[in-house]
Amino acid sequence: MGICCSIGGKKMKKLIISVLFLVLSSTASANTNYKRGTISNLTSTTSGIMIMLDTGLPTFCEGTPYGWMFIKKEHTALISTVLAAWVSGKKTGTVYVFDRNGTGYCEINQFDPNG
Repeated sequence: MGICCSIGGKKMKKLIISVLFLVLSSTASANTNYKRGTISNLTSTTSGIMIMLDTGLPTFCEGTPYGWMFIKKEHTALISTVLAAWVSGKKTGTVYVFDRNGTGYCEINQFDPNG
């Protein structure tokens, strides 16, 4: 007999629903390191720039002080892209983050102005 028949109809249905739930939950949480929105605020520090999005923070950044995300000054291409978007008024895009950088702020590693 196949696995279907040995498990039984109700048990098989529960198994399928459980597996489907697990797959959907992992897919939903896989996208926690990015957020689409419009840059609503920008500030500079001696170690880089920080931005806020009107849509808030990516889930990965929960607890970041005041909603700020940080870009290190070494990432000049990234800073240039964000500043160009800010100055041009085309401030909508997707921010990708990867770390808390020891300061508590999420560190941005990519800004996609078309994303």
